[in-house]
Amino acid sequence: CIAICSLGIWICEELAECTSHPQVKEALNVIGVTLKFPNKIVAQVACDILQLLVSYWEKLQMFETSLPRKMAEILVATIAFLLPSAEYSSMETDKKFIVSLLLCLLDWCMALPVSTLLHPVSTAALEEQHSGRAPLLDYIYRVLHCCVCGSSTYTQQSHYTLTLADLSSTDYDPFLPLANVKCSEPVQCQSSAELGNLLTVEEEKKRRSLELIPLTARMVMAHLVNHLGHYPLSGGPAMLHSLVSENHDNAHVEGSELSSEVFKSPNLQLFVFNDSTLISYLQMPAEGPAGRSPVGALSDVRVIVRDISGKYSWDGKVLYGPLEGCLAPSGRSPSFLVSSWHPHTLGPQKDSSQTEEGDDVLDKLLESIGHASPECLLPSQLNLNEPSPPPCGMNCDQEKEIIEVILHQNSQEEEHVQKCHSDSALKVTSQGQPAPVDPQGPFYFCRLLLDDLGMNSWDKRKNFHLLKKNSKLLRELKNLDSRQCRETHKIAVFYIAEGQEDKCSILSNERGSQAYEDFVAGLGWEVDLSTHCGFMGGLQRNGSTGQTAPYYATSAVEVIFHVSTRMPSDSDDSLTKKLRHLGNDEVHIVWSEHSRDYRRGIIPTAFGDVSIIIYPMKNHMFFIAITKKPEVPFFGPLFDGAIVSGKLLPSLICATCINASRAVKCLIPLYQSFYEERALYLEAIIQNHREVMTFEDFAAQVFSPSPSFSLGGTD
Repeated sequence: CIAICSLGIWICEELAECTSHPQVKEALNVIGVTLKFPNKIVAQVACDILQLLVSYWEKLQMFETSLPRKMAEILVATIAFLLPSAEYSSMETDKKFIVSLLLCLLDWCMALPVSTLLHPVSTAALEEQHSGRAPLLDYIYRVLHCCVCGSSTYTQQSHYTLTLADLSSTDYDPFLPLANVKCSEPVQCQSSAELGNLLTVEEEKKRRSLELIPLTARMVMAHLVNHLGHYPLSGGPAMLHSLVSENHDNAHVEGSELSSEVFKSPNLQLFVFNDSTLISYLQMPAEGPAGRSPVGALSDVRVIVRDISGKYSWDGKVLYGPLEGCLAPSGRSPSFLVSSWHPHTLGPQKDSSQTEEGDDVLDKLLESIGHASPECLLPSQLNLNEPSPPPCGMNCDQEKEIIEVILHQNSQEEEHVQKCHSDSALKVTSQGQPAPVDPQGPFYFCRLLLDDLGMNSWDKRKNFHLLKKNSKLLRELKNLDSRQCRETHKIAVFYIAEGQEDKCSILSNERGSQAYEDFVAGLGWEVDLSTHCGFMGGLQRNGSTGQTAPYYATSAVEVIFHVSTRMPSDSDDSLTKKLRHLGNDEVHIVWSEHSRDYRRGIIPTAFGDVSIIIYPMKNHMFFIAITKKPEVPFFGPLFDGAIVSGKLLPSLICATCINASRAVKCLIPLYQSFYEERALYLEAIIQNHREVMTFEDFAAQVFSPSPSFSLGGTD
């Protein structure tokens, strides 16, 4: 384990210093191959190193353009290789390791640009067998699908997923020989008090371990679908899930909080989809001047989705319909564009009221789509209503031939039309276009969107149900919305100056040395606790626990650091409160400038299962000492006795703290991750509140969500 950690730290040093060391590829080869190690503790350390390298993906790309993509390919191929044995394994560690690989793959997918994920997988074996190579993202979804449905889903198709053999090249050998290392972790002893509940605990563990891999893969898929290309990692937003609820922008509800009043509104209906997702459809008044919308677009549709990975809100606007001053196209109903709300949707738009007779309505529609949804533009960045450039390699002669063929076909069609005009048998009475009628129902556009999505069809009926609207459902929805949507950790940070040997003097420090302050600043970004909307870790908004704190987040993890020098220490009460917050954290970072080694008992606490002590040395190097309780398993990338540079220290300490916190939490019996919690809440809501009814009753409820509501007062 220490060898793998040392190799990982060395790779980070070489990448950070941009040395272009020729053996970095060999080191990455060893890390990748170690993921198959028979001893899962060693394999887990290699997985942690790969997770650490996510933050160095740009440096890897500078070293060699294809390396970041190669890391994701290795993870995909390793999951496909280990999945068949892990599914049927009686060892819980085998399943948990697949979960670690899936979460590591999620981190790589979220960090890499979408263009990299859409790059075709370039392996010699695949090039020979398939002329059209699938992009990496395709293989990622395939392996996730296999995790959900079982590894047998791809046994009949040789290249359904990536294999380790596909990755074999002069730079990467996936079949390096591996040693066989026995497990040396201490066996956990059960106390007599626990033995009574042991059978129940073991049964529950067995049940959950069977569902663990499919559940994690479902969460990763849902996370990628909702966040890929949308989540701004550079700023690290504190809030990942939507705060929008069914009562917001609802004209029929007055309360500022979710209440049973929403169930009576005629413009809202709640559904269950695939027995795994809750979906609310809400029709609300359209924003902005009416002139910018098609005729009849008096409303927008909001879709609120609650699933295993979080809560999302999507707004839909009528995209196609008769414009102001134009007649409605006969036999056509408006169609929807559903998109997440972004500031750029308020950019320049053409005023459709200026449409004149003879204007090309389709041309204007394509232009407005380009303004409102730039993600729809082609890679050439041409507007949707501009002609595309000719294909590469086409010469003038070929272009002339194509134009001649098109003109010839056009003339033939005109001749056919002229012949039909002269044939009396083909003539019919001319009919005028029907005038557009404004829809009146408060749920009309929601029904229209449901039709467009095919949800009202008979074949979708078994996957699409209504929810019973009652006060118990309301409580459970509120409870679900209050659950975390990311993994959370809280870490304590202490500063010990020269000569300080008691808790009072240590806790009284209001500032540290410059090197310490630089280190704390590198752990994350400073957030104002009075306005911070992410994970607080028990810190208060009123200033009693300090004004600011370092905070670090990715799309899957949130970490808040309880820094002793940031918290007030002007009274005995403040010191007591400070010790309570810091002492309750399982992982402690101790920056010690004392000449004597730090002893764990200096700060008395029943927690603090792991202490990571940093001793500054000369030449901007730092000695790391790690003490942990015997039952806590090994974690990396830093280890007891490591020496690292100041440049790497914050990122390595942060990664080590997250892994240490995970190692402590895995000891808790029946500990549930955030997505396991959400899955259980969703399952309970669906089982208790799903409305089983005939198709006719279902259709009636969709037509009128609140039959008791009088439609007389609606617009």
